[in-house]
Amino acid sequence: MKKSFGHKLLGNSHMKNMVLKTLNFFPEKIVEYVTKNCWIVSSFEDGWAFTLRGDELKTNEYLIFLSDELLKEEESQIIWTIAHEIGHIVLGHRNSIGVPQSKSEIKKQENEADEFAKKYLEE
Repeated sequence: MKKSFGHKLLGNSHMKNMVLKTLNFFPEKIVEYVTKNCWIVSSFEDGWAFTLRGDELKTNEYLIFLSDELLKEEESQIIWTIAHEIGHIVLGHRNSIGVPQSKSEIKKQENEADEFAKKYLEE
């Protein structure tokens, strides 16, 4: 599954392992969609920073950033958060950056992403 991401899974080995572990909860169709259309990024073990060119992240691709603080949490929290973020992507949610959203719209999307994660993680 790791090879399916190509160069779009960027970060330390702990993050990569947690992403792959999380994807095991999902059906193949969702895994294929995520590995094809998502970049998942965290800090590197051997670098302080990195750069992505604008054309590397195409219009129909997504970027999930996982913070160092998240990756220090319990495994269950890390997996829940990754699944929740995948939910935003699969459900077609938009980000409020550059496009204002009401608090109720944001809350609705957060609830939907939680239900998505719950559906796959609590089966």
